[in-house]
Amino acid sequence: MFSKPAIIKTEAVVLRALDYGETSRIVTLYTAELGKLSVMARGARSSKSRFGSTLDPMAHIQAIIYIKPSRELQSITDTSHSQHFRTIRNELGRIEVGLKIIELTNAVMHDSEQNRDVFMLLTRVLAYLDHMEERYWNLFPYFQLSLASEYGFAPVFEKNAVADLTEDGGLLDLQSGEIRSGFSPGGSERRASRSGLRAFSILARAPIEKVTQMSLKPETSQEVSELIGAYMKTHFGDVIPERASRVFAQFGLE
Repeated sequence: MFSKPAIIKTEAVVLRALDYGETSRIVTLYTAELGKLSVMARGARSSKSRFGSTLDPMAHIQAIIYIKPSRELQSITDTSHSQHFRTIRNELGRIEVGLKIIELTNAVMHDSEQNRDVFMLLTRVLAYLDHMEERYWNLFPYFQLSLASEYGFAPVFEKNAVADLTEDGGLLDLQSGEIRSGFSPGGSERRASRSGLRAFSILARAPIEKVTQMSLKPETSQEVSELIGAYMKTHFGDVIPERASRVFAQFGLE
């Protein structure tokens, strides 16, 4: 990444934070300039810490990082908020969606894998999550399929095939993302309702402005969640995390 020590100023989103020692914290960031990076924030938990809430998960910050090539764990020396996500932290449902988003990002992105498009996607979706009044649940499946697209796994289907689906539903190919009419799934195909497949197609291709206006019945939302979950596992395997889902299921939110 660097051949000699350097001081870097970059935008970042906090993906994870772990307490270390008596006063410090190890923080995983997804940065605009350096990709995913782990840093040590010395004194972050002390009463006089200058970091405040900037190292909380989901925070969108400006960070100054001291890079030393011989170390795996770099040092973060100063931070400030780039965006304040105040609404997210005041509602359990928004917290759940936000934690799922950063948990997935942390699991899928590799260390030092810089991708500015992913960074922009991440910050934009979190910003929508913060200010949307309703239907923010649509943001996580949208993020899942958008992230898959960044990796070259965008679902491939014909618009007419979706429009031609009957009330009997159809099939989704978990490998290609193709949607077609039919009753008997073969190979990597999975049967689904018409409403579920149409919702899948919108989440896969529509702009975020349209996604946030889409109203789904609870049973359709559940079906789409299962379809996208299966699609993601087909392409990313067992790295797809489920910790946030298991935790929030205890609150009756799943």
